[in-house]
Amino acid sequence: MKLIDKIKPEILEVLEKDVKIKYNASYELIITSLSSINRYRDLSINQVDTIITFLPDGLHPSGRVDFYYGDYLLQKQYQV
Repeated sequence: MKLIDKIKPEILEVLEKDVKIKYNASYELIITSLSSINRYRDLSINQVDTIITFLPDGLHPSGRVDFYYGDYLLQKQYQV
């Protein structure tokens, strides 16, 4: 299963609604990154930074553990 299949639907919705229209190249980069790997930990720091940059503040990681393990992005059953 690819990482994109584990992402919260509201995250994908925000990316689709807001980022795709205004920042299409960044949207494509994010979706390609999420579609090409299986685990959050396989994302580079740059890829994580890009994702966080385009998310609204309410969807940012809420602490170190959230950031390290990707719980802010992942559906409940895939969280640590």
